[in-house]
Amino acid sequence: MRKIFRTRKPITIRFSLLRSFMLLILVSSLTVLLLTTIRAYRTENELSEKLITEGTQQATQELDRFFQPVNKNTLLAARWGLAGKLNLAGVVGGPPGKITKKQLQAAFRINSLLLPIMQLFPEMSSLQVANARGDGFLIIRLEGGRIRNRVVSRERWGTQTLWFDLDEQSRPQSPEWKEVDYEPRKRAWYVGLKDLSAGEIFWTEPYIFFTTKDLGITASVKWNEGGLEYVFAVDILLKSITEFTQRESNQLSKNSQTAVYTKTWKAVGLPRHQRFRDPESIRLALLCSVEELQIPELRAAVKEGETNKAVGKALEKSGKAIFSYDSGGETWWAGVTAYPLGKRRHLWIGILVPNYDLLEGISQLRLYLLAATAVALLAALAYSFLLARSYSRPLEALAIQSRRIGDLDFHTDAKIEAKLHEFKQLEEAQAQALAALQSFSRYVPLEVVKELVGKGEVARIGGRTEILTILFSDIANFTHISETMSPEALTNHMAEYFQNMIDTLHRHAATVDKMVGDAIVAFWGAPTPIPDQADQAVHAVLEAMSLLETLNDGWRARGLPALPTRFGLATGPVVVGNIGARTRLAYTVLGDIVNLASRLEGLNKVYGTTFLVDAATREACSKGYAWRHLDRIIVAGRTEPTDIFQVLGVEGMVPEKILAAAANYEAAWGKYRAGDFSGALAMLDGFEPEFGPDLAAQRLRKLCEKYRHHPPADGWDGISRMTSK
Repeated sequence: MRKIFRTRKPITIRFSLLRSFMLLILVSSLTVLLLTTIRAYRTENELSEKLITEGTQQATQELDRFFQPVNKNTLLAARWGLAGKLNLAGVVGGPPGKITKKQLQAAFRINSLLLPIMQLFPEMSSLQVANARGDGFLIIRLEGGRIRNRVVSRERWGTQTLWFDLDEQSRPQSPEWKEVDYEPRKRAWYVGLKDLSAGEIFWTEPYIFFTTKDLGITASVKWNEGGLEYVFAVDILLKSITEFTQRESNQLSKNSQTAVYTKTWKAVGLPRHQRFRDPESIRLALLCSVEELQIPELRAAVKEGETNKAVGKALEKSGKAIFSYDSGGETWWAGVTAYPLGKRRHLWIGILVPNYDLLEGISQLRLYLLAATAVALLAALAYSFLLARSYSRPLEALAIQSRRIGDLDFHTDAKIEAKLHEFKQLEEAQAQALAALQSFSRYVPLEVVKELVGKGEVARIGGRTEILTILFSDIANFTHISETMSPEALTNHMAEYFQNMIDTLHRHAATVDKMVGDAIVAFWGAPTPIPDQADQAVHAVLEAMSLLETLNDGWRARGLPALPTRFGLATGPVVVGNIGARTRLAYTVLGDIVNLASRLEGLNKVYGTTFLVDAATREACSKGYAWRHLDRIIVAGRTEPTDIFQVLGVEGMVPEKILAAAANYEAAWGKYRAGDFSGALAMLDGFEPEFGPDLAAQRLRKLCEKYRHHPPADGWDGISRMTSK
């Protein structure tokens, strides 16, 4: 009977706890990993379609910015035409082979209207006005930026054409007669308006321009003036569209391709591809079919669009479709959208993106998740082992003591320390039984388990973290200045000041954040990244300081107070973006570096300087500036020290006396920092007589004199702690 009811061999509590913890952790980790992986796969299609949609919308908006100026200016020219401002009677009023003063004046009048449009929009290669008599006036941009006029009058001059060069004031120069058989009424942009109403824009199919032999497309509009039909046309070179489609800022991802095609799938804007890098390859590829372009992923996309009925229905119904396909063993996504040109013609915007571009973030996240799960599992297992051991050891020790008590061993001095209440009660009970024994104490600390910081995008409300250069400026003694002026005079004075300062900052790519009282807050590097943002910032402030010298002289001459201004620059990570509430937003910056820039501006008062920067700004700048290392400080609100520098000016333009003074000061500061206060004072001796008054040198001298008589405590680090804001 004993053999039948004999129980299994008991296991230790350590093994039991460790097994249970391992099983629980393993199941939990694998479950989280499995669910997360399944969800990641489900979101791949959603993310891909979302990104393609955003890319298509961006491309459409960019094309609007490309074509809408053509549409708007074409309609503007039509309004001028209705007002009689584009009448060609004066331009063609003379006999062939001769030129009258009135013709030159008429040509100048039309050029004065139309040439600014061409200069404002470089994608326009030529502008032309023609009428039903066969009169035509052309403004064309040639190689090297040369602008010419061509005047045609088929009924009066036949095939004789008049040519002018234009000077900078739009005046025709160097008239020349040529034999050119050009009939504007037979051009596609003229003929295509036949069935359209006045004021409706017509876009031609791409074709070869008559004069330059370049490939292009033309927009035209007609109107009626005094019973005579007039037409205005704008030519756009296809290579200009390619410049747009190949522009880096218009690409959705690293390997994406954005292109523009005719409705018959001939390229008018070539994609960013290694085959189309030089002007000659671009010229040869324009208006080629998809087959002729020989891009495998493009050919596969068109084939999928032609054979997939769902794609065809989507294009027919809404003029757009998004679909995936395979090319070369890789999955690609394609987005096709119709872009209307007028009411009777459209282009296709095509975007191709490889799946590995779109899902790069998901793939990285999956790898991070696997690594995080593995590390978490190992850490949890280690923790479980330690936890099981911490549970078992007190029990094992108690069991040993119990056996000793059973063996009547009362000479043990071991004391058991237990954290759990139940274990403590048991230990105390045994301790009471061992009244003559000393307790044995043993403590086994748990290992510290490091947290795994998962990498990925951190949610931020309204902004993102960027490395920016921040500027704070402030007018010295402004309160006193404002008290001496009437509100109206002060307002006008400050308006002139702010305008000059802001214009200077804008010239150097600054984003002006706000004006607070007499202060200006600006930053570089957002919303558009600037590779040399620190250089731009320093250069902007130096230019502003130079401009202020001139302005202050002028203001004093006008009886207005001068506005001496202090500047502070700091570079580092900040949160930049739309900050605020749902009903009120501000594009601004937040962070510790913003506080540092503000403190640096204020510290100019302490050091008698005008322009201070932190070490990060100094390091980010090129070697084109002269500096003075002023101090190593900790400003109010910060715990980390930073070196601060006075910007003396552009290298090579700072007087030798100032450079010598800076070198003398830096050497004295070095001795001060090393604790050689007498040596620093010796170097500062005679500083003002030689170099002139300097508040920073005076401050350093006072510190040295103070510490020479009352040495600082041990551990003094020479860092100046600025407690006031």
